[in-house]
Amino acid sequence: MTTNELAFQRLLSLDDYLALDEDVQRDNEVVEGRLVPREPRSRPHQKTAFRLANAFEAAVLKYKASPSGEPATCYEINTEVPLQLREVPLTVRIPDAIVHRCRGQFEMLEAQDAVIVAEVVSRWPVSRDRIHKMGEYAKALIPHYLIVQFDELGATIVEHYAPIGTDTSYSRVGIAHRDRDIWALNVTIPFEIQIGWPDLAVAMPA
Repeated sequence: MTTNELAFQRLLSLDDYLALDEDVQRDNEVVEGRLVPREPRSRPHQKTAFRLANAFEAAVLKYKASPSGEPATCYEINTEVPLQLREVPLTVRIPDAIVHRCRGQFEMLEAQDAVIVAEVVSRWPVSRDRIHKMGEYAKALIPHYLIVQFDELGATIVEHYAPIGTDTSYSRVGIAHRDRDIWALNVTIPFEIQIGWPDLAVAMPA
């Protein structure tokens, strides 16, 4: 199915969404049953998200290799995969990077699978990432949300948000600046993650 009239005349169900062509799914998110085009993504944007995913992957490998008394939880890293936040009305977002619990290869990710979601935004981020997506991720009880700002060299600022107590809204629990802090991200939950600014670089300084 292409972006046919059905998708715009009534609210999409999960079955409707899954029946859409892959390119339509890739280029659109779903908010309360309506297709919403994704914003254009530049090459530095894409590279920054890719570097972040690689850094998460390295942290997961280190976590799996560390000795502990219990079996390690299975985590996977992905970029730009659909994440179902709510089925009715259907809401599907596509984070730039995501750390999630392992699922079957062809199973759609759901909110309870997500551990960390990250959105890469320009220096002047739009409200979509700071208001709409942040609220949706928080209401879906996703434990960690990162907003990553970037320039032509790579990440410049990493903001870390998490719910406090039983809140279904996020509070900012950390912010790191490339020109001030050693680590872009340094946390121990859900496992130890230390990401340096060189890990998120996409070009060498002139």
